[in-house]
Amino acid sequence: MKNLVIILAAVVSLSSCKSKNAADTANLPKDISLKPENNVAQNKDREMLSAMIQDIESSISTQTCSDASQWAFAPIGSKPCGGPSSYIAYPKAMEDEILAKIEDFTRAQAAFNTKYQLMSDCRMVMPPSGIQCVDGKAVLINESSEMGEVQ
Repeated sequence: MKNLVIILAAVVSLSSCKSKNAADTANLPKDISLKPENNVAQNKDREMLSAMIQDIESSISTQTCSDASQWAFAPIGSKPCGGPSSYIAYPKAMEDEILAKIEDFTRAQAAFNTKYQLMSDCRMVMPPSGIQCVDGKAVLINESSEMGEVQ
């Protein structure tokens, strides 16, 4: 009797392991990330974000950094878990123009994250400790290293 139960269980287990044919897998749900309409929309939105950040960076790059005291930094972007995705240096002379663009980009990235239900590592991005002028460009300094790690 005991052997009969074991044999019956083995037969049932082996018969349930039969391979699926193509007709069976055609009706299974597809991964939403593989749907072409989702990828097209997400890529279009990603390109819009890329254009926005390029506009900000090109506006900033018109100014040469020779005195770090004439520059400031601001948080930019939005991580899916909250908080900025990074920091960016900008010339104080362009503050009103640049900060408005930064805020627009940050809102757009937060909406993108929500729309596509993105996730991230949820690590806090710490603000830099200062700015240095290096070869005419503003460079953010991270105080976490002893020598002042450049970001």
